[in-house]
Amino acid sequence: MIPSVILSILVGLLVVVTVAPLLPVGAWFVRLGDFPRMQIVAVAALLGILVAMLDVGRGPLERLTWLGVCGLVVLWQASHFVALTPLWPVESPAADGKDAIRVAVANLRFENTQREQVVEELTALDADVLLLIEIDEAWAEALKPLRSKYPHRHGVVAEEGLGMILWSKLSVSGCEVRHLVSEQRPSIFADIETPDGATVHFVGVHPTPPGLYEEDHDERHDSRIRDAELMLVAREVAERPDDRWLVTGDFNDVAWSHTTRLFKRMSGLKDPRVGRGLYNTYHADYPLVLRFPIDHVFVSAGAGVADLRRFRPTGSDHFGILTSLAFQSSEKSRPDPEGDDPEESAELIAEGLDDAEAMAPDDPPEKSASP
Repeated sequence: MIPSVILSILVGLLVVVTVAPLLPVGAWFVRLGDFPRMQIVAVAALLGILVAMLDVGRGPLERLTWLGVCGLVVLWQASHFVALTPLWPVESPAADGKDAIRVAVANLRFENTQREQVVEELTALDADVLLLIEIDEAWAEALKPLRSKYPHRHGVVAEEGLGMILWSKLSVSGCEVRHLVSEQRPSIFADIETPDGATVHFVGVHPTPPGLYEEDHDERHDSRIRDAELMLVAREVAERPDDRWLVTGDFNDVAWSHTTRLFKRMSGLKDPRVGRGLYNTYHADYPLVLRFPIDHVFVSAGAGVADLRRFRPTGSDHFGILTSLAFQSSEKSRPDPEGDDPEESAELIAEGLDDAEAMAPDDPPEKSASP
């Protein structure tokens, strides 16, 4: 017989990790509770099975109570990610490959030393557009063989995982490297011309991950710097809902978190994974059950999906995302904020800007333009 006290502790922990992310705070240890929802479902289901099969508790009523709690945990947690399965209708319709642009997004990991192999893999992908993250001087040098294929090159090369570059075969105009919240974290804004002559507004992001240790201040970042960057991007998208958009990168946030869902509602953008699959990208070296979808592609409502898959850059801790997108429809994106979403978005921006200023490093790493 499993003692009631042990069962109470286990169920209590499930309830705590389920309720904690509902708190409106940016503390990193709370926001990280957004990540393991699938794992919590598995633990709650297993615990429920044990309660049903074994002689636990002090009677039928107590067992029914534990079963009910486990069932509610499963239903609540699963409700966050069920849309990222084939059980759900797709948000972005399927499209043929005509006039589609092939986009590859990958965090290559600045500590990765298997650069020659990765360059060969990127060459084989033959994407029209590359967004490469954590590009330092060593990576910039290693990527030189690809320069002839990608005449349009923009971005920032920086140490310590803070570099990001956009390389394109397609014509690029109006490219800007902005630092929306933190001077250490660039975002890339550009206009890309598709094969049929349309213009797609491209945004590449890599916001600060919650929990990242800042040595100069001897503390860890909370989530507000990340959240503020995503809200600022959503605000800009919402100001031009009639345009075509592609927002992508390593968000350092899962697809089902409150912040990412708020980003979707405020921007009106669609997630091509909805109705197709999870496409978990991090950590690539961990077993499947311990991976999370933190690398994202969001598109305007009129975009169709001709292809969507992951690829594994050798030596990286991320899977990359490879997608072919057709921006042929004239359907417009419509932001769909709920309740106090606008006020919350504004608060996140204000808090993030304050936190970024307070956590700015004393000696930031050097940066240079993409070669």
